[in-house]
Amino acid sequence: MAFVPRTFEEIRDDMINFVRLQTDLTDFEVGSVIRTIIEAAALEDDEQYFQMVQLLDAFRLSTASGQDLNDRVEEFGLNRLQPASAAGDIYITDGLLKTSALAFDPSPDPGATSLILESSDGFPTAGFPITVRIGEGTINVEDVVVSANNTGTDTLTCAATVKAHSAGDRVSLVDGSADKTLSSAIRAQVPASGSAEAVVFVTVEEGSIVNGNFRSTSLNARAELPGSTGNIGSARITTFVTAAPFDGAGVTNLANFAGARDLETDAALRDRARKQIQSLSKGTVLALQQGVLGVADDITGQRVTTSNILESFVNNEVIVYVDDGTGFTPDQVTLARTTASVAVAAPTASITVTDAADMAQEGSILISPDDPAQTEILEFSGITGNVLSLVGVTAKIHDIGDEVALVDVIEDNAEAGANFFQLANFPVVRGSLRLWLDAGGGGSPIIQVEGTDYYVNRGTGQIEFTGAGVTAGSVIAASYIYYTTLIAKVQKVIDGDPSDPINFPGIRAAGVNVLAETPIIRRVTVRVSITAAPGIQEQDLVPQVQETIESYINGLGIGEDVIIAEIIERAMAVSGMFNVTVTLPTADVVVLENELPVPFDVSGNSLVIVT
Repeated sequence: MAFVPRTFEEIRDDMINFVRLQTDLTDFEVGSVIRTIIEAAALEDDEQYFQMVQLLDAFRLSTASGQDLNDRVEEFGLNRLQPASAAGDIYITDGLLKTSALAFDPSPDPGATSLILESSDGFPTAGFPITVRIGEGTINVEDVVVSANNTGTDTLTCAATVKAHSAGDRVSLVDGSADKTLSSAIRAQVPASGSAEAVVFVTVEEGSIVNGNFRSTSLNARAELPGSTGNIGSARITTFVTAAPFDGAGVTNLANFAGARDLETDAALRDRARKQIQSLSKGTVLALQQGVLGVADDITGQRVTTSNILESFVNNEVIVYVDDGTGFTPDQVTLARTTASVAVAAPTASITVTDAADMAQEGSILISPDDPAQTEILEFSGITGNVLSLVGVTAKIHDIGDEVALVDVIEDNAEAGANFFQLANFPVVRGSLRLWLDAGGGGSPIIQVEGTDYYVNRGTGQIEFTGAGVTAGSVIAASYIYYTTLIAKVQKVIDGDPSDPINFPGIRAAGVNVLAETPIIRRVTVRVSITAAPGIQEQDLVPQVQETIESYINGLGIGEDVIIAEIIERAMAVSGMFNVTVTLPTADVVVLENELPVPFDVSGNSLVIVT
């Protein structure tokens, strides 16, 4: 029988009728003694019905709110998402640096002996030679010696350049001063504007500005206060809250800050709880999609704000696409590769390479991987300059230019028939793994073919050799790139961690290959023309409309289409708007399941143009 709450009037009238039938009492008028007693009892019963209704509402997911809703969802292992601060990188700039930019492409390039600048007035005209740095922030950055400065033609005479440069590349004076050190806890802000309050960010790591550089190393920063106001676009941070770290210092952010959120609303928590209940079987598409939302990396502060699932039957894998709302590039570590700069005879106890900067101080290398007659795996115990000290000696000769690859020796003396092996680092970046097998440890590693000789679970780093397994004493080495920080954390949540099953029980079903990756960035250009209401200037509305449209597109998840009607609705919601016309896109933008719509270009500049 369904529970039906009764009203005060229903309870009172039933009591009066019962007393009238069971007694000789006849005065039930308002104010009579018996009616007053009955009304008092009816009020108490009515209160009990009210409390029962509240109790039912508190225990029903669809009607519970506040703390009652918190209590209900905790039964399913959920907690209300608390406000989170945005994270990103800021850069400190040196406004007093003597700097300019190339006005034209140098000629010849490389090998140019003169540099025509936009202005050479700030550079010394005496005291030569001096040193300038060309191309800060590019892969072709280099320092050259300057012997003259013609301020009339804005031309620096220099030693021949050895790298290629382009018009617009920065040219700065390297005066030999000490690098500028930057402490943590620097407070910078997006200044207040109109009714919008300033948004303050605080750096959480130290950094420096190398002498001759205009821009510092990246400084990871967090919004001082949690909440979605911390999600900002590039170049919005422009001032310091207190004193600058040094005279002439400036501040900016080259990319968006993201990952912030407000306190989860009752409606959002209720919806998430329903999805959690529906996915309790685990391993389902919904379980994977919901299970990774909110996963955060403790180092970078990045947090998954959107996810989508793609089931590839061709590759027999499930891909979980995740993003933090910025279209970020995932952090990766590459096992270093270089080349031999000196021919290697046999036996030799050392190898000189072109560049050992990215090599570990000890480990294993594989030389000449593309020539089976020369390939060998060697252990080294130290590096001096670009010289690797070997634990043993080379058994084969190697030529100048032969590849020298740092490898993960995952087995150095395999048991006969072994099929399964484990990489030291994972998850592995798609297409980056190279695997060699030295059958029996005879000194002749042969590269293996994925899908023929072995299979790999890139998420867990597990290697499985096909057939009857490897021979006794086999040596197995691998070179690869692997993810760190947020993608690695998401993969750990998906697969679980046997050493920490309480915090990482896993989501995927056994036997299913599930991989975390970032989506393809779908950059969306929007052009709108606005008309302001009478008495309001269009130029005053432009930045608000631009930010509103950016926020709409930025808030879309992976695989969610950009709808023109939504653009119009968001723009028209700005106070003071009269009309808006969208000229781009000309139709709704269909976003694929592995794509993320982003309203910024690769440099963080807005693609939303408002006129």
